[in-house]
Amino acid sequence: MKTIKTKLFVVLLAMLFPMLTTNCSGKKTADKTETTETAEATAKTESIIKVAAPPYQKFVVVTVEEEGLYKKADTNSPTLTRWVESDCESDICEMIYQWSDQPHKSGFEPSTDIIACEGVIFPVLGEEGQFYKVGTINHWCEIESAYIPKSSVGDIECAPIKADLLEAEDIGFKCRVMKDGKYKDIVLIDEYSELEGETLHVGVLKEGFVATPLTYHMFGDLSNDQKDGIVIDDSEDNITFKFNKSLAMPVEYEEDMYRLDLTKLSDEQIAKIVDTVIKKKPEYVDCMYHFPAQGLRSFTYLSK
Repeated sequence: MKTIKTKLFVVLLAMLFPMLTTNCSGKKTADKTETTETAEATAKTESIIKVAAPPYQKFVVVTVEEEGLYKKADTNSPTLTRWVESDCESDICEMIYQWSDQPHKSGFEPSTDIIACEGVIFPVLGEEGQFYKVGTINHWCEIESAYIPKSSVGDIECAPIKADLLEAEDIGFKCRVMKDGKYKDIVLIDEYSELEGETLHVGVLKEGFVATPLTYHMFGDLSNDQKDGIVIDDSEDNITFKFNKSLAMPVEYEEDMYRLDLTKLSDEQIAKIVDTVIKKKPEYVDCMYHFPAQGLRSFTYLSK
C-alpha cells in the first residue's frame, strides 16, 4: 500500500465527532447547558485538527477459530487474501492484499497468516442479510471493506478513552494529552521500537476516542550537537524531528538509547509540532478506541 507506507511506515497501535453515542463512547450529546467557555475551547480544538467523522458506529469481534472475508455477502464469493514479497530478507516485507479471484502478482507468495481469526475486531460499515460489511483498510491494505457472516462474530463493548488511560505507563507507548489552552485535547503519542526507532503521532481526543491523521506522523532522533531543543524538517513526505539531550529520556528496555520526553516540551515547542503537522490534508485517519475486553485498538478509514 504505497500511499500509506510512504506517509506512515510504522504501524500505529494497531478517533471524532460525537457519533458513537451508545455503541462506543457511552456519551450523550453535550447538554445545552454547556458553558460558553467549554464550547469555545472545543471549537478551537476542532479548528486545529480537522478530519472527517469515522464511518462506523458499531464493532464486532470474531468468535470462531477462523473465518474468511468475502467480496460479496456470499460465502461462495472470492475471499480477501494477503501476499508477501517472496525474496524479502528484512523483518519488514512488502505485502499486498487482493481478492482470491485476481491474478497473482509476480514476486509474491501467499501468507500463512489468517486474516480473520478468533478475537479480531472489525468496525461495521453496514449489513446485508446474514452478513456484516466490515472495514478492512490498514497500513498495507487499500481494499476498504469485505463481508463476514454474522454467525462468526459477536458484539463487543467499547468504552470511552480518558486522558488518564492514555497517559498510563503500561499501554505500550508514551502519551501526553493537552488539558487546556489553544491545544486542549490535542494528543501527542510517542512510539519506540528497536526496528523502526521513534515515531511521534499527533491526534485529537474526541468524545472518548482518538483521531490521528496519518499524514501527521513524525520520525525522531536524538542529536547531541543540537543547540535548539527541537528542530523539525518537513521538506520531505515524511516529517522528521531532532531533539537535544535536554528533551530526552532513556528508553527503558534499550541501553544507551533515548527518546523524546513529552513532559518536557514547552508550549512553544508543542505549537511548533502541531503547526507543522497540520499543513497537509489527511487522506487516511486512524481511530483509536478502548475495548475493556482487549485494550486499545486502532482502525483506519479514508478521510473523505
